[in-house]
Amino acid sequence: MTTTTLKHHETDFYTAQWDLLAPDKGRIIKFKNEPKEYQSPQYDWYMSVALEKADKVKVDRYLLTSSLLLMYRNAIREGYQHQLDPNLINKWDYPRNKNTIAGIQGYIDRIFKKANEEYEYR
Repeated sequence: MTTTTLKHHETDFYTAQWDLLAPDKGRIIKFKNEPKEYQSPQYDWYMSVALEKADKVKVDRYLLTSSLLLMYRNAIREGYQHQLDPNLINKWDYPRNKNTIAGIQGYIDRIFKKANEEYEYR
């Protein structure tokens, strides 16, 4: 009898796979809409939050592309690391945006606008 240590999670817009015996290797995320593979390190809670929030989108899920989700992940990271989003106080906090494609895009635009303003201020 062989046992596998690979864990697998799948939704309609991505699949994720990781090895239970090697958690430090992170996980491989394969996006289905606009196919792309992303190596998510174990500490990358930003991507986990982005995927969890994106999974709450009910309409136009085909628009949950790799580029949108990677930008969302980066916006969450910027919002937390540079304190641009007051709702991201602790790791694993969710950004406060509507669970729609427009809500996600609006959050991305808002965070990067704040980041650019902060950069220009310096």
